[in-house]
Amino acid sequence: MVISMSAAAGESFGGRLRRWSGEWRRMAALPLAGSTPERVGRLYDIVGTRNLFGEESLFINLGYWRDDPATLDEASADLARLVGREAGLGAEDVLVDVGFGYGDQDFLWAREFGPRRIVGVNVAEEQIAIARERAAELGLAEVIEYVHGSASALPVGDGSATKVTALESAFHFPSYTQFFGEAHRVLAPGGRLVTADIVPRVLPGAAGLSWSGRDVFDAQRYRKALLEAGFETAHVYSIRRDVYGPLARYLRSRLREQDMRRVNPVLRLAFSRTGVRLWGPWADYIIAVAVKGGERPLI
Repeated sequence: MVISMSAAAGESFGGRLRRWSGEWRRMAALPLAGSTPERVGRLYDIVGTRNLFGEESLFINLGYWRDDPATLDEASADLARLVGREAGLGAEDVLVDVGFGYGDQDFLWAREFGPRRIVGVNVAEEQIAIARERAAELGLAEVIEYVHGSASALPVGDGSATKVTALESAFHFPSYTQFFGEAHRVLAPGGRLVTADIVPRVLPGAAGLSWSGRDVFDAQRYRKALLEAGFETAHVYSIRRDVYGPLARYLRSRLREQDMRRVNPVLRLAFSRTGVRLWGPWADYIIAVAVKGGERPLI
């Protein structure tokens, strides 16, 4: 197994300092290294599994806390279930999951929703390798395939999927406009795109903003962009009250636990109660559901 959480927890203090120092150096070099997808992939490869906040899983999301889950693992699984329900995942579906992390959401969907096939697309090489090994260990390699590729140029054929998902990954993509267009292309008529995404609460003007060469949308502009990409319907709603506040309360105690000493101090600070209070009021958390027009064929 690629993951050894016990070994990570057993790092010496000097070992942690050396690892953190290397992480900081590599993170500092990222703005000079390659395209946006390459930078994002390298960032997640740098962060790795030793900087995650979960206790049992390798989920990388903020969780959905509406039903008072006891841990971030449970809240993360609940967020994956919400996306699965909104996608209407079922036995006949071919799902393209863009930005799949270490595969936990795909494993949950395979177990609980039973889609016919899942194709995970990611730019992070380490995540692809780990997710492939985990899928094989779980006996899911025949159902789940992991491939390297960008959200702006999905390595999937036209009309070959019934569902596309991006669970807390789309805000990293180089362009929402390009991703929405690609999702529309790979979906069969009647197919559905579902994202769980972090966006600004309000942006001035209707056109959105550009930052570092990429488009940035609030919820209203997000819906408009989906319709402009060709989707017949698009529904966008906020779940921020069931994300940021409960997450901050949970992390206040979680970050005091001994195993959290392995997490890079910069990340601990960013997700401390103080950190979430600083950036949380500016951030929305949305679920977007868009449906491609036309009668859905059998795939």
